[in-house]
Amino acid sequence: MNIQSLRLHSFRCYDQVILRPPEGVTVLVGENGAGKTNLLEAVHLCCVGRSHRTGNDKEMIKTGQDSAAVQLTVSRADGTHDVGVRLYAMERRKKLIYINGKTAPRIGELFGHATAVMFSPEDLKTVKDGPEYRRHLMDMLLSQRQRSYFYALQSYMTALKHRNAILKSDDLRQLPVWSEELAKAAVPIVRLRRTLAGELDVLSREHYRYIGGRETETLSVAYTGQLENSADPYTDMLRGLKAAEADELRRQTTLFGPHRDDLRLTLAGQEMRSFASQGQVRTAALSLKLSSLDILEKDQGEPPILLLDDVLSELDPERRRRLLGRISRVQTLLTCTDLSDLTGAKPACILRVEKGSITE
Repeated sequence: MNIQSLRLHSFRCYDQVILRPPEGVTVLVGENGAGKTNLLEAVHLCCVGRSHRTGNDKEMIKTGQDSAAVQLTVSRADGTHDVGVRLYAMERRKKLIYINGKTAPRIGELFGHATAVMFSPEDLKTVKDGPEYRRHLMDMLLSQRQRSYFYALQSYMTALKHRNAILKSDDLRQLPVWSEELAKAAVPIVRLRRTLAGELDVLSREHYRYIGGRETETLSVAYTGQLENSADPYTDMLRGLKAAEADELRRQTTLFGPHRDDLRLTLAGQEMRSFASQGQVRTAALSLKLSSLDILEKDQGEPPILLLDDVLSELDPERRRRLLGRISRVQTLLTCTDLSDLTGAKPACILRVEKGSITE
């Protein structure tokens, strides 16, 4: 998969810009705040329908403008795919999704047309912070892997919202109904996350060993949750909800289910959240992202686009060399502030980014 063109209109700091990166690694170099990350964010938006750094779409619209638009055209083995997103400053206007020139009825229809894996400084939270970040990793990867997962997750979150509302009310007559809906929706989520964790464990271990260069540091990934060993997630989910019901009524929230899942990350047998150094955290986060790329490439028969934001500055020269060597076959957009970070590398293209403009 390769980007043919990326077009921005009133997006972040850009009035109008067109980017046509070549195959291989394109380096976007510029000062902090110049707009490098905005370009990666625009690609990510077209792939999954949301920003990787804000939940407020209005923040992506250039100051003083009523709307913004991003259009991404990619070439794939099956032909050209054209996707776009239009954002509106007015709250009553919802963002529009375009696929091959037509308006899509649901955001989930974006998945599968343009696919990307992104690493940003925020991804360090996947290793060091709470389980919600590791669930997000699984959810984004599985949604791009198969659109049906995204809709299963939507169904689960809708049922969870209704069930929590009932737990806060005085009328519990609908509680069994929404418990059953929650259990139905949990089945594909649990099964697919469990399979994914096994794949991430094998792949990320090898990536960590190669990039880190330390044979004694073995990275392990394991799926953990209340249904992690369940042979029948539906039945066990209903049983778990029933057992937790008294406590749930007291706390007025659902306490059992895959919305509490996690990935356990260990290095040489020790929990990474507790002891890992900054370098180990960064290498583990990168390994998870490169594993995500491998998984999508295997499923789709071609590698996705790789987006690397400020990844080189915190790596020592040897780890940089190993990383760049591993991604040379994939179309990559990579940001940095200093060309010295690229010492020894041979990118296909280097572009200078300065406040709303891009030059070679």
